[in-house]
Amino acid sequence: MKKLILAIFIFFAFTANAQTSDTAKSTIPVDSTVFTKVDVEASFPGGEQEWNKYIQKVVERNIDRIMKNKASLGTCEIQFIVDKEGYVTNVEALTLKNSVLAKVFVDAVKNGPRWNPAQQNGRFVKAWRRQKVTILPPEK
Repeated sequence: MKKLILAIFIFFAFTANAQTSDTAKSTIPVDSTVFTKVDVEASFPGGEQEWNKYIQKVVERNIDRIMKNKASLGTCEIQFIVDKEGYVTNVEALTLKNSVLAKVFVDAVKNGPRWNPAQQNGRFVKAWRRQKVTILPPEK
């Protein structure tokens, strides 16, 4: 039986941040900052090893669909925000956008467990995350 090579790569990357506050409109500060660099990154519950297990199970459940879609072979990178409570939002594929792999990967992150939020100066903050998963063709 041909062996499928599945490589899961964890990459931490963050994009630009901005904070806006209009004190003339409201006396309650609205913290809309999404950090790109933090003291402690947001993490999957149980750490990197549990993240790898989680993604591997999702990929294995969908491997037939993924392998039938040649556009799914390669590396799919997604980005998303983990908020102060660990909820994941703004999930989007950056590569292999219309592939089955991208859809499976995005759905897995959207429907997965809450993450441990990022920390900056001892406070929980919203932060960007990037993750990659690579599917290689079977060895011949």
